[in-house]
Amino acid sequence: MSKRSSKQTAKAKDTRRISQMRNLGPAVERDLNAVGIVTAQQVIDLGPEGAFLKMLEGKAQKGTAAKAVHAAWLYALYAAIHDLDWRDVPEKVKTEFKQLTAEIRESGYYR
Repeated sequence: MSKRSSKQTAKAKDTRRISQMRNLGPAVERDLNAVGIVTAQQVIDLGPEGAFLKMLEGKAQKGTAAKAVHAAWLYALYAAIHDLDWRDVPEKVKTEFKQLTAEIRESGYYR
């Protein structure tokens, strides 16, 4: 395969703003931008858990993280990455996200 054809088959980076992703609006974009996540590709690369945890760290610095420890954030991020309506996130994934957020709340780290 030539260099030219391999470049053509390489997946293009997603340079959309976060608020242009399905399920994510200006408030989510603001929270993620505050921690250096500014493109859809960064959300995709971090995955829902990674983006969520970075967002929580940013909110913790402002003292507002406790209110954000909710699985709905993860549903929205997962659905945005997979171009789904957030209500269509598979039940198994929702259960995993609920467990993760419960563990985070129980840890007492974000108060």
